[in-house]
Amino acid sequence: MTMKKHAVALAAILAASTVCLGQDTETPSSAGAIVKGKAPVAKALLKVRFPKPRTFELKNGVTVYLLEDHRFPVVRLSIEMKAGSIWEPKPGVADMTASMLTEGVAGKDYLQIADAVESMGASLGASAGDTETTLGVSGLVEDIDALLALMTEALLKPTFPQDRLDRAKYQRTSMIAMRRSDPASSLRDASARVFYGDTVFGRPSTTAEQIRAIARDDLVAFHRAYYKPNGARIGVTGDISAAKLKAKLDAALTEWKRGETEPTMPMTAIPAKDATRIYVCDRPSSTQSSIMIGNVSISRTHPDYVPLVVANNILGGGSAGRLFQNIREQKGYTYGAYSSLTAGLWPGTWTASASVRTAVTAPAIVEFLHEFGRLQDEPVSQAELDRTKRAIVGSFARTLENSEGMLSRAMDLVQYGLPSNYWDTYPKLVEAVTAADVQRVARQYLGKGRAQIFVVGERKDIEESLKQFGPVEIVEQQKAAGG
Repeated sequence: MTMKKHAVALAAILAASTVCLGQDTETPSSAGAIVKGKAPVAKALLKVRFPKPRTFELKNGVTVYLLEDHRFPVVRLSIEMKAGSIWEPKPGVADMTASMLTEGVAGKDYLQIADAVESMGASLGASAGDTETTLGVSGLVEDIDALLALMTEALLKPTFPQDRLDRAKYQRTSMIAMRRSDPASSLRDASARVFYGDTVFGRPSTTAEQIRAIARDDLVAFHRAYYKPNGARIGVTGDISAAKLKAKLDAALTEWKRGETEPTMPMTAIPAKDATRIYVCDRPSSTQSSIMIGNVSISRTHPDYVPLVVANNILGGGSAGRLFQNIREQKGYTYGAYSSLTAGLWPGTWTASASVRTAVTAPAIVEFLHEFGRLQDEPVSQAELDRTKRAIVGSFARTLENSEGMLSRAMDLVQYGLPSNYWDTYPKLVEAVTAADVQRVARQYLGKGRAQIFVVGERKDIEESLKQFGPVEIVEQQKAAGG
């Protein structure tokens, strides 16, 4: 393969990732805004023309979602399978299985695979999340047959060579040693344990001992059990027609046979906490404290999701958020204070966080709780509400600037079982959120005296001052950090 083809492939992929779709739409002006006592959101943004992917079913029952984009001679394909960590029999197995797919297949070692990918200026990789493993490939559409062959080999014929597994285990254990010094990791693990308890959703980060305990047979067994068409879906975007793609996928995946059953999501009640407690992860000699405060929230399909998105952005969605303006700009306690909302197939969390000087740990928490209370007790001003909703709608519109972003949104509809017209209506759903809605969800999901407070820092310097907020529990650092 020549350097010229590499350059063409790279240029095409970069162009497809950055050039906006629908450039016939005029830039909205102030004259094109709608003001109905709510947010003045531009008409062009409210009227999203979300393209619907072409869908078809393969012979093995897998549904394919294709978003054709003939502007550039590239194609991207990803297979999403129910092979995430919530189904792994031992910690770390799902992630390790996914990472080893390209380390060796029948008849090829990892170097031959890498050479084949590089020769086409392509990419090939896999990753495992909580619920799914995604295997993806991308490159020039003229190489579609070779790309599908590489993907199919990784999917169906991984060999999990022992020497590469040993190398991967060594790399991960080295990273875990580094992670133990990361306060963010301690906060994640401590909060997961508190919010989700002994459920699969509350598992702490994998420890070095657990990584070392993973055997090749574990990967083989997990791959055999979960890398099946049952419940899988395929997303494709690029310069290819549905008829051509279906024929090629059916031919490439003819050996990918369905299993007897499809993995089902664990059904577990995850209630929010009803009384404030403080959890301290001792970090000796630390000169600052890392703080996280919040509670369990909702799943992605809950009707309060959009109002919560708006409330979260007002509270701490960026430098314009109340937390940043108070704790950073006014008090100078931190470089940044933010909030975040997670919502998936099970209830996520609504949390706020910052790292502050040890001496101001308790005062910073006072300000966090003050902003929580202000959001609950005082209706947000129309100007602040307008500004927030414009930012949310504008950010959403930017995710639709390329076909890959639009396909990702389309796949979200399938994953969460949302209505097919959901993204068409999303800007209007945001625009419809009122100050009363923001106040209501803040009261319901933040609440008075219900937030859980997590602090990583020097215990002897902060423990006594934290007792003003509620009972204090010391969390073992090794357990919190997954070491």
